[in-house]
Amino acid sequence: MLNPESGGTDPMNYRVAFLSPVSFFKGGAERSLFDLMANPHVDPLLVVPAEGPVSEQAASRGIPVEVVDFGQVAAIRRPVRPSSVGAAFGDWFGAARKLMAVTKRHGADIVHSNGLKAHCIAGLARKLGGEACVFHVRDIAVRGSERLIWKGLARSSDHTVLVSRACWPGEMLPGNVSVVFNGVKQDGAAQPLQSVQAPSAAALQAPRAHAPLVVGICGRIHPFKGHHVAIDWLGAARRRGIDITLLVRGEAEAEDRPYLESLKRQAEALGLADSVRFEGRFEGLAAIYNGLDAVLVPSETPDPLPRSVMEAMSMGLPVVGYPAGGIVEMIDHRENGWLAGDAEAFCAAMEEISSLGPMLVELQKSAARTVAERFGMERMHRQVNQVYSTVLGR
Repeated sequence: MLNPESGGTDPMNYRVAFLSPVSFFKGGAERSLFDLMANPHVDPLLVVPAEGPVSEQAASRGIPVEVVDFGQVAAIRRPVRPSSVGAAFGDWFGAARKLMAVTKRHGADIVHSNGLKAHCIAGLARKLGGEACVFHVRDIAVRGSERLIWKGLARSSDHTVLVSRACWPGEMLPGNVSVVFNGVKQDGAAQPLQSVQAPSAAALQAPRAHAPLVVGICGRIHPFKGHHVAIDWLGAARRRGIDITLLVRGEAEAEDRPYLESLKRQAEALGLADSVRFEGRFEGLAAIYNGLDAVLVPSETPDPLPRSVMEAMSMGLPVVGYPAGGIVEMIDHRENGWLAGDAEAFCAAMEEISSLGPMLVELQKSAARTVAERFGMERMHRQVNQVYSTVLGR
């Protein structure tokens, strides 16, 4: 296990087996997984349930890959049903034993799991005598049964990392649970703007005067992401005379394509077919956020820590987010962005964005500072290293 970033020359590096529950890029969790593996103080091993785009990208970066078949564990879905767990019982033990063999062969110190199914396998492997395990929780427990599962997971892990405080279903965090915000890259190669620590006036500009506001929703198309809310709000804004074009950038998975079609019908029914454009998937931050005046994150179903908020902030774009879940841990209303829980608040934010002029640039700079201080990649790596150090007693 050699870290491509460090050459594997530091014997004090943490040897970590990262366990992914999927072999493809489903959303931000997989992108964040690669951010974790880029930690210069970690020698990573990626363990996946099957070969696919995730393993291919890891191999292209020089990260060793092992396959552990999840069997019927891969079929478990939220909400978790006892029948699905029972059907996967034998495969659960089989996957745990295979994981133990893989980590022993590679000399891993820690298993760092990246999703519910992966947590279950890593936790069982730990109970069977495997390596220490760190669970990375990126979801909010929305049902009573899930709250019990989340608390049970924490008890079975050496440490549980939450991407936001909203992910923990209780008033107090247990001693082995901590919040570590995801990080975004701050180097010029990853962003078309200047460093987020000191963005230039040329990079941060107010929307063009007397031109329609171009607002984007960027990321996976799913009912929880609130695209239907955005279209309703767009209709309210147009009725108030606010000229907005909404660009939807992202794809729907196969099971969510009916939702995508319903969004198109919704826009048509509201007379907004010419104001809403579904542009599909874009690669790279520069392409994803190109040409936008603002980014909308209307996740009325609580979203743990949407990457589109911090990415847009790092690009110098104004962000309007729904005040639920981890979004309220990211946006300080009217200081580094806007919180909008209804059409009225959305319209007010759009009017401010279009009229603030030079003052908007100051708010954008505040957003960039938030990214540097709260969501920097080095900060994330440092905090995760502290978790590893505590778990291993270093």
